[in-house]
Amino acid sequence: MLQKPWIKIFIWFMATFFFFLASGVIISIFKPGPTESEVMQFMMGMMAAMDQSMMGVAMNIEHHGVLQEVIVLSTKFMIPLILISTAAGFVIRYVQRRNDHVKP
Repeated sequence: MLQKPWIKIFIWFMATFFFFLASGVIISIFKPGPTESEVMQFMMGMMAAMDQSMMGVAMNIEHHGVLQEVIVLSTKFMIPLILISTAAGFVIRYVQRRNDHVKP
């Protein structure tokens, strides 16, 4: 029975599982918790990271008038630019296809 490959694989998985389970239990028992200063440093780092993330930028836009104006202007230009670029793409494709058919 122990000669079958699936039994060996099962035993290997179970041994690995119990090794990591025991390691996790031992580490959690013997490692002291973080100090108050470590927790505060972690929280300050997370807040700094959030300010630089997209969510932080989005939260700061509400209080920043210049950014609001830039967003409004870019929104006004977005639809015409998309339409112009789409039309230019179709024109370029049409010209290339016409040139391909004209070549002898």
